[in-house]
Amino acid sequence: MVNALRLLTAEAEGYIPSENINLMWSTVVTGLVVVFLILILLVIILWGLGKVMNIKIKPKKSDIKPAEPVPAGTAAAAPAAAAETIEEYDEEDDGEIIAVIAAAISAYGEAEGKQYRIASVKKKEKALRSNWANAGIAENTRPF
Repeated sequence: MVNALRLLTAEAEGYIPSENINLMWSTVVTGLVVVFLILILLVIILWGLGKVMNIKIKPKKSDIKPAEPVPAGTAAAAPAAAAETIEEYDEEDDGEIIAVIAAAISAYGEAEGKQYRIASVKKKEKALRSNWANAGIAENTRPF
């Protein structure tokens, strides 16, 4: 009864509830459209940034200069000689490491009564990051 009186007094004052409902629905629809348009815009911006960040920059062939020969009497020859001795030292260490690993595998095989051998040895370049770090970066930066 109280609600009916409120409606009657509101209509008498020029307030029509059906107009209020239409305004409510238009506000809801407008709000949803604006929110989804902004979300679509953000997805497009982030997708574009992902594409831009994945572009690999390659040097132009004209930017790459061929190495110029250096006379043997200059100071630049000394670092080259030092680099050669470091590479020789690394190769000697690798040979020793391979021999130790081969001996361990041979001893393991004798304990089992089998004979194992190393088929090949390949040098692997050292990675800048560990495999765990690379997996974390790949997981956290994958595109949508």
